Parts: sequence; structure tokens; C-alpha cells
Amino acid sequence: MSGIGGALKADSESSPKNVLMVCYYYPPLKDVGCKRSVALSVYWKKYGWNPVVLSVRNPDRTYCSVGGGDVPAGIDVVYAYSLFNMYKVLGKLNGGICRLLSLTGITLKRNYLYDFFAFPDIFIGWVPLAILSGWFIIRRKKVDLIYVSCSPFSSGLVGVILKKLTGLPLVIDYRDPFGLDISRYQKTAFVTSKFRKPCNKWYTHQLLKACDVFAVTTKETEQLFVEQFPVVKKKIKTFYNGFDDNILSELVIDNKYKKFTVVYTGNFYFELECDFLFEGLSILKKKSVICHNNFEMSFYGTGSGLQKYIKKYGLEDVVILHDSIPYAEALHVIKRSHLQLLRIVQPMLSTKLFEGIALNVPFLAVIPPGEAERLIRTYNKSSYIVTDASARTVAERLEAAMADASLGATKGYADPETLALFSRERISLEFKTLICRILRQGYRV
Repeated sequence: MSGIGGALKADSESSPKNVLMVCYYYPPLKDVGCKRSVALSVYWKKYGWNPVVLSVRNPDRTYCSVGGGDVPAGIDVVYAYSLFNMYKVLGKLNGGICRLLSLTGITLKRNYLYDFFAFPDIFIGWVPLAILSGWFIIRRKKVDLIYVSCSPFSSGLVGVILKKLTGLPLVIDYRDPFGLDISRYQKTAFVTSKFRKPCNKWYTHQLLKACDVFAVTTKETEQLFVEQFPVVKKKIKTFYNGFDDNILSELVIDNKYKKFTVVYTGNFYFELECDFLFEGLSILKKKSVICHNNFEMSFYGTGSGLQKYIKKYGLEDVVILHDSIPYAEALHVIKRSHLQLLRIVQPMLSTKLFEGIALNVPFLAVIPPGEAERLIRTYNKSSYIVTDASARTVAERLEAAMADASLGATKGYADPETLALFSRERISLEFKTLICRILRQGYRV
């Protein structure tokens, strides 16, 4: 870490100092999308920059978790109002249209208005006042650099317009594969209508042409962007989400649970196939390998969507659903469990991957082949990986894990080199260094 700090000091004279960070997802919102923006603002502040965060005052509560997120100490945050909630507006319009069409016997299966009017996304209502607020911040704070966190992707429009108005360098941080052709990943939750695909691609291309630095969160996403948008080749870089450096110091390590426990927290990605997972458990139950006395698969915050699978395969005594729990408590539960169930939506990587690596808890990784598999085989070698979506493979991996006596022992954290590699503090510093280097080398557009 000291090497990075030294490089930044050498760049101090040419480095931007005051940074406008356009981040819709920022505390008091508590969504997972806030974590990256919070880390960047905190560590950029710690290492010499002066971030001013521009966020939303009245977020769309349908897509955001409001309350409970604390604004980091010392970070200046300005909140702009969203003029309208596009989700509600188009929802009401669609309701009226559906009632009229029902008189003729026509039934709409979904709200097509979103395709035509919610462009680039349903958060477009916050753009006008965000631009105005950003303009005043730039003038008042003498901003040197504009950073934009996407999603929502309408925030990219805020950044591009502010750049055109001020001539300041623009950094865009893309957390999802918006505008990309991801058809190579057949089983994906990112479904886009045929009408919107070319629109999203055009919009993304405009953002890529306008920005000076373009960051993504996975190598697979970076590869797709370079293949499909050659204009981004010299300014794209992957920065993993990593893990929060504070989680280890604040975590109390207890013994493993008495039952062999597999844990899952958060969004289950119901769009992806999951029958084979529960069928695998049913195979073990029929063989009397697992029962309520020796095994539990616990789900936290997944909602009631799993009930049909639990009932279908007769797993009521071994699969337990829990309500959501605070983040710190969830980490404690993960550390006490024998395995952490992992699912991903390619080409993205779940934050749970990096937290599990740091906590040194083996995965039951039910994932497609690719980047996540390579990371796990390199940095969490005691994990059990299922890449063929086979119930029999799930059963075999779980049975092998239960026979592994070492999983019953409480382990320390990952080795120092691995912790340093995926530390959000280090990643934030590397991000800062790249920005300085690219701007210094004259890749401005």
C-alpha cells in the first residue's frame, strides 16, 4: 500500500483535487450499490482528494432500501430532488391502458411504456436537478474532476452534460452490463427487449465517447466492452468491488455451528435456474446423509420465493428461511457457517464472493464456468464448485464437504496478500492512481 501512496505523492502537482461524485446510491440509502461509492469517497478523502457527493433526496423506494445507511464522517454530501417518479407515472398510465384494452378482450403481459419512455432507465426524473446542482457545486467548490457511478445509468447523462458545460475530465464507473450484448451468457438475469437493445447500445456508446476513464467491476465485462466498443480500449480498467477493510476488525469469531450449516444472504437471483440445487439436497436426504439433526441450509433475506422449491422437494426440515439481518450480523453468521452458498449472474460478480474470500469461509459455489470460478480456485481453494448445474454434482460436493473434518474448525482470515489484493482501500487507491496516469498521459477526449 505504501508504494501506491508514494506514486500518488509524485502525482500530487498534476492530480485533480476537488472531485464531484455523482452517486444516486449513497447513504442514507443502504443498498449494496452504495458500498463502492462510499469506499471511494472515504479513501479518496483519506489520501488527499476532496470529494463532494451529489445524491438524490427522494429516491424511488421501489428500487432502493431507504434508511439505516450512515453518511461517512467528513464527506460533504449534496442532495438533489427527483422531479418525478417514472416508475409510478408509467405504472399508472399502463393501468389505465390495461383497463381500456380489457374492454376489447386484450390483455397486456407487461408494461411496454417502460421501453419507450423510461430511457435510459426509470431514474431519469432526477437528472434535471442533478445537473443544476452539479453545476453549482462545480462553480462553488472549483471542482477538477467529475466521477459518475452507474447504475442508475441516467446518472451518466448528468456526467456527460456537466462535462460539456465545464470541460472537466469525466470518470464513469459501470457496475452492470448495460448496453452490452451478453447473449453468450445464456442463463442471465439481464433481460432486455429487442426494441431497447439498440437504444441502450447507442446510449452507452455516447457515454464511452465522452468519458476519459471508464471503470468496470469484472474482467469479463471489460473484455465485452473492448470487443463491442473499441473506442474504450485505452481508457477502460477493471476494479473489483472487493471487501470492506473494517469488517475483519469488527467481527467476533465464534465456533462453527453444531449442525453442518450452509448459508446464503441477500438477493437469490430467482431469474436463474435453481431446481438442481434443491434436487441435490433431496438426493442427500433420501440417502439419509442429511436430516434436521445434522444439517441446515439457511437463507437470510431471500423472501418467500424459495417456499415452492422447499415444498416440491420435501426439504422443510433442512432448509430454513430467515428475515433479513443487519450486515454485521450477516457476516458473523457466515463466519460461523461451514459453507457459504454462492450464485452469480454473469458477467457480474457478487460482493459476497470477495467477502467470503476475506472471511476464509469455503464456498458451495453453484456458478457457471468463468471468472468467478477462477478467482475461487485461486483464492479460496477449499471451496466446493458446481459448474454443470447438476443435482447429482451438488449432492456429491456437499457429501464430500460434510466428510471434511477441517470444515468444522474455526479458521482465521485469508492470508495478508489476498486481503491486500481485494481491500477496498487498496482498490480505491489504484483507481485514483489510474485516473491520474490516464489524465497525465493525455487520453482526454
